[in-house]
Amino acid sequence: MHEASLVQGLLGMALKAVEEHNAAHPENRVTRIQEIVCELGLIACVEARTLTACFELFAEGTVAEAATLTLNTAPLACRCESCGHAFSLTQRRFVCPACGGENIHFSGGHGLTLQSLRVESEETDHD
Repeated sequence: MHEASLVQGLLGMALKAVEEHNAAHPENRVTRIQEIVCELGLIACVEARTLTACFELFAEGTVAEAATLTLNTAPLACRCESCGHAFSLTQRRFVCPACGGENIHFSGGHGLTLQSLRVESEETDHD
């Protein structure tokens, strides 16, 4: 189950970002991560439910506990080798929309990218 190692890396990046923010901005410390938004490649071979379950498990006891993991599917840029049509796929249906051909060329689509964090912070007064 490679979802567990993906979540460890993802959560590590998010927690490091919070730690760095808190060190640089002690007057506006992040107290909790509410949401982690990621882009998942169309052919990443990652089971979203398993990734979410692993995230919930690994986030326990951290500032990301109870955070929402939002996974957006990244469109896959493709080109039909039969007719030359360039298009993007958002579903795993590898057929050219122009000619119906199945000789599709693409690259990428395997990644998981951390896009953003939505956080709660605690501002302190400077009187």
